[in-house]
Amino acid sequence: MSAPAALAGTVTATATASVTILAPVTLAATQGLDFGAVAKPGNAAANTITLDALNGAVTLSGAGDGARAAGAASPARFNLVGQPGVTYSTTQTLSFAQQGLTRVSASAPVAASGTLGVIPASGVQELRFGGAFDLSAATPEQAYAGSLTVTISYN
Repeated sequence: MSAPAALAGTVTATATASVTILAPVTLAATQGLDFGAVAKPGNAAANTITLDALNGAVTLSGAGDGARAAGAASPARFNLVGQPGVTYSTTQTLSFAQQGLTRVSASAPVAASGTLGVIPASGVQELRFGGAFDLSAATPEQAYAGSLTVTISYN
């Protein structure tokens, strides 16, 4: 039996290539996160202080006898600007420079309009963030200042 004859020459194929260039997404803070003033518990129990991302309402939960003081509170607001229809996800962290608050966390975002995770037809979406922390009788009495860091990632 003889070996089949080798084929000589070359073979070429072509595939299509494409790319879509998007405008960069921008994110700008338009309002800071403000829990307002809260009186720490006088009893031995703790409270969790929560600021609602949508409406800025501050609630206290837990067995502590802390109280919300009069004054304004507000969720953080960020404007996300980008190509309509682009999908994204967020990560967020909340921290304070002073020691004393425990279990500090930022809430998931809430879109003021449109669908969270998709830049609307207008190209602008307002994202609102709340947060939470625990407060006890041992929490130092002072003004706390910190930062809410938000990162947007294309999906």
